[in-house]
Amino acid sequence: MKFVLPYFRVFVRSVFLVCAGYSCNAASSDWDGSWPQAAGPNGSWAVPGGNAPVRWSVARGEGIVWKTPLPEGGQGGIAVWKERLFLTTLKPEEGSKPNGREVVVYCLDARDGRVLWSDTLPGQATSVPAYFFSDATSPSPLTDGESVWFFNACGAIGCYDFTGKRKWLREWKPTGGRPFNKQFEPMLFGDFLLNMEPRDLDDPKREPADPWNYIRGLDKQTGKTVWVSEDALTHYNTPVFGKLSDGTPALLQGRGAYHGVPESPSGLSLTSLAPGCEGRTLWRFQPAKGKAAYTQHWDANHALWIDSDSSEQTVIDSSSGRVLRTQSLTAKVDWRRFDPATGKYVLLSDIDLSKESPSIKVFPAQFCNILIGEWNWFLCYTEPGKHLGPPYCVGRVHVKTGKVEYLELPVSVEREAGRADRLTWGQPQISSTVNSRGVDIVSDKRSQGDGWWWGYLGSPTAVGANVYFTTMLGITYTLNTRAAVLDENALLSVNDLGVSGQTWSLNSLSYANGRIYHRSMKEVVCIGPRL
Repeated sequence: MKFVLPYFRVFVRSVFLVCAGYSCNAASSDWDGSWPQAAGPNGSWAVPGGNAPVRWSVARGEGIVWKTPLPEGGQGGIAVWKERLFLTTLKPEEGSKPNGREVVVYCLDARDGRVLWSDTLPGQATSVPAYFFSDATSPSPLTDGESVWFFNACGAIGCYDFTGKRKWLREWKPTGGRPFNKQFEPMLFGDFLLNMEPRDLDDPKREPADPWNYIRGLDKQTGKTVWVSEDALTHYNTPVFGKLSDGTPALLQGRGAYHGVPESPSGLSLTSLAPGCEGRTLWRFQPAKGKAAYTQHWDANHALWIDSDSSEQTVIDSSSGRVLRTQSLTAKVDWRRFDPATGKYVLLSDIDLSKESPSIKVFPAQFCNILIGEWNWFLCYTEPGKHLGPPYCVGRVHVKTGKVEYLELPVSVEREAGRADRLTWGQPQISSTVNSRGVDIVSDKRSQGDGWWWGYLGSPTAVGANVYFTTMLGITYTLNTRAAVLDENALLSVNDLGVSGQTWSLNSLSYANGRIYHRSMKEVVCIGPRL
């Protein structure tokens, strides 16, 4: 329905190794205003400071500094270094869909959006263009201010200087035989590029029949392999960087997901990045059940395992891998639903969703969760008739108390000059997959949904007190993470990346120097003040 409303403001096995006490200079908390990788300067998708824009509308041209059309779609994030932006698209094919294999890399001027240079990266495998899980462009670029590294999930990494000269090209063959769901995001750590690849053909540890994927540490200057992680990870999974309380840098990675991925057993591994111990396993967590199809968030105190099969969250001691507690996502929750009859929210307090009529199962949206302080935030998958939800809600669960809150969000917003916003509530929407050249590039029609059911949205990004969630419709919600109660006052804005129904995005935003850089299938936009 549409309403005219004002604009919203087990089992654990511990393998602890002696690789502790180190500090590092990558993914540093000493933030200089750049956004060098998808997960931001801290490698955690969050920065504690900053003054990012809260409200904007591409449809109305509100809060937009510039827009640059893209000839083809892409799903990776935008790396930012001072006056340079780096991103990728699929390679356009004249008058037809892209082949899904080759990737075009771009450098843009952050001041006005001009394309400064571009190049093409080859691919050895083939992806479905604009697949609603991922495609060849899903991995985001990395930069250290001197070089930039672009990734093609179909099997290539290219290193360039800031003038566009290619320094080296590394080609590798991805694992195949399953849906193309590569959600791993590359990371730059010190002198290493971290990528997800199977072991080499001549590696005696390579699995012969169905190769597993591992984190591979590459020399950023040459592209040569320096180390490979002891434990595997599943290509549905996005590890997150962090530090233990003693300063040890590490990644939390996961194994086990859909379609018979071979990496086993299902669970988590904390992998050291400390000098001399890179790739070593600090501890392993093996649950009774569940799939590692989530971004694996953690901090110096807690690591999280979300089990969509049982609607639970497990809280783990990040220093030892020991289970601290298991928290239900359905019992004793507060659910604020929007009532279309009154145009107001109604609170259902301290209820059990599994005992509602019909019973509701909580299935947190994959790749759409983030740990901010002591709250784990996520969107809830919603499929009409399947009793998943709560429908169209953002949720948060406190990692100590287990307190769970849900707030229903509008699915979409229509904006026209001179008219009030028209918010759509509680109804699935369709998003066009037509690119800027007028070509509908998808072959899987599930990619034309709203992103609330089945698909990998861009990871949420937190800047200061606010967190930003973007759906496939190009809708970006801004919420106040410091809100004492998750109610309508916590929803600061409902923003758009273009006209409702004509905009498509599976991207995360990037933030640098007071501005947000975001993208849809058709264009890159710069959001914020004019400097």
